[in-house]
Amino acid sequence: MLTTTVYKVAAAAILVISVMSVGLRSVLAAAPPSAPAAAVQTPLMVEPPVVDFGVVAPGTKHPAHFVLRNISSSPLTIERAQPSCKCTDISDIAGKVIAPGGTLELSASLLVPKSPGEKDAKVMITVAGYPGMVLASMVADVTQPVRAAPAFVDALKDKQEGVVHLSSIDGKPFKVTGAGGRAPLFVGFDPAKDAARATYDIRWRLADISTGPLPQWWVIDTDRADCAQIPLRIRHDSTGSRFDPERSARFWFPPESIVLAGVVKAGTPVALSTTIEHLNPAAQGRVTAPTWGDVSALTVPGNQGTARLISATKRSGDFVDVAFEFTPAAGRFGAFYVPVMIETPTGKGPVFVAVTVTP
Repeated sequence: MLTTTVYKVAAAAILVISVMSVGLRSVLAAAPPSAPAAAVQTPLMVEPPVVDFGVVAPGTKHPAHFVLRNISSSPLTIERAQPSCKCTDISDIAGKVIAPGGTLELSASLLVPKSPGEKDAKVMITVAGYPGMVLASMVADVTQPVRAAPAFVDALKDKQEGVVHLSSIDGKPFKVTGAGGRAPLFVGFDPAKDAARATYDIRWRLADISTGPLPQWWVIDTDRADCAQIPLRIRHDSTGSRFDPERSARFWFPPESIVLAGVVKAGTPVALSTTIEHLNPAAQGRVTAPTWGDVSALTVPGNQGTARLISATKRSGDFVDVAFEFTPAAGRFGAFYVPVMIETPTGKGPVFVAVTVTP
């Protein structure tokens, strides 16, 4: 009798525990998951958030104006404003205080490259007491009188060939006279039969561009005086930072590694210019080799021509502007892509002159 009673009590206890367990699981299943803590958003509004300059000519500079608006009920102190690249100049707004509901103007300017393609830059703004940053952005479509689409040779991911579409902005017919120093590979066009047109499709093949290491640029030549050369950057694993492995060791690099000389008569010197920029990632940009920008000479390997240094002028922002004179080698006619070695006390590095030599 006692044993039977104990069994009944135990069974009842187990039943109660089971019911409580099921109930607890039901409650947990019904309860919504706890929401993460909301991110603190900086109460600073940028107007407009993006300035789009549209189609612009290569090598031009464009001003922009932003209004920074405090949408909070407390003063905001601008801790820092930093452009994303040295192509951008901005007004000094660090330390400025914006009253509740007040505004502050930010002036900026974007210097676009000399080669075609989309260009963007940002001003990164931090506010005291708030994490993260607020962005003021600028974009531009750098375009020559003949537009290339895409404005590069996309040879990434083992891609071996592709097509570039060319079109004149003004709609006028033109001729494509060369591509990478060779006869163009037209798609759907026969230059022996068809009249000149305002648009072309040109095929590129890596095997035709180079049988050895790839150059950084593939240059298309046309008969337009205002657009004799169209430089297209070759996007490939070997044409990025691997292309110039000595750049960090010598503390400088050319931001734009191609110089367009256009059409030049044989034996005639042409005045050109390029820029080198300080580079020291190991020291977070600090100058540890003061002579990095003391350009002493320019040389041309082989018998492809000569280069004479005219001047090397340092300017703010860790840049040196280099003016030089290039003379193509005598007796060589056609389109060429010629390396010119810039020498400073910290080392040598190349820029490339694209030139079409005529008799």
